[in-house]
Amino acid sequence: MVRASGFTLIEVLVALVVFAFGVLGLASETAALTRLLARAQRAAQVTAAATARLERLRAGVCIVRQDGTETLWRGSATLATLQWTWSGLGDSSYRVRVVAVPGSHAGVRARAESLSAVLACRR
Repeated sequence: MVRASGFTLIEVLVALVVFAFGVLGLASETAALTRLLARAQRAAQVTAAATARLERLRAGVCIVRQDGTETLWRGSATLATLQWTWSGLGDSSYRVRVVAVPGSHAGVRARAESLSAVLACRR
């Protein structure tokens, strides 16, 4: 009796199901990675803007010390809102705190980040 060589229909179907699960897992990981990359890019933009604002405040520490806000935009969507506050420490030193409150991005909630510096006004 001669036995036929090759794969049975059941073996082929099982291999296709295993392959389909692998492709679905890869697709979901790719989507998650894309979301994380977009979040990291937004965080980098907000951090760069907050650092630039802190440097502008540092440059004018002896001239004006007013609290304020600034909205960062990406296209028509709010990327974040920067809020800065001053507090006096005595002996012509001041603390400035810049808080970046993220905007809402497709329901993603992110926490606020802050930068602070102690600046001296020496004339």
